[in-house]
Amino acid sequence: MDSNFRIRKVAKDDLPLIFQMEEEAFKPKHYPLFVLRQLFDIAPELFLVAVDELDDIKGYCFGGINQEEGIGWIFALAVAKQEQKKRIGERLTLELLGFFRNKNINSVQLTTTTDNDPAIRLYEKVGFRIVTETKDYYFDNSPRVVMKLEMESQNREDLN
Repeated sequence: MDSNFRIRKVAKDDLPLIFQMEEEAFKPKHYPLFVLRQLFDIAPELFLVAVDELDDIKGYCFGGINQEEGIGWIFALAVAKQEQKKRIGERLTLELLGFFRNKNINSVQLTTTTDNDPAIRLYEKVGFRIVTETKDYYFDNSPRVVMKLEMESQNREDLN
């Protein structure tokens, strides 16, 4: 089921609501509001929101680029519970991948919890593959799946 939404860059005024969504989706391992603000300050082009016709936020994602290694990272992706299964997460992911492609980033990585089957399925659908499972990714005994997408192997049409 699709809904009417569009993807836009985040605005500073969006950050408190995004923080609430972040907390609901990832507590206790959510990004603090001050980190979201700093990510907005340093890479606003990598911080996207999905909004409805009233500009209400339905989901968000943000990433970063490791310039030294030429790797893009998806740091977070969340969709409001009542808006899930409407392809919002997929569209946000594809939009961020398009940005990475335009910056000539050929490899994108992310991590997720080992039991987050919906996220793993979403990322596999757009071409990511599990490359490893790390038992202590955050140095607190929390296991994570590391996933990777080799962008040059993807058909450009698949990402539009």
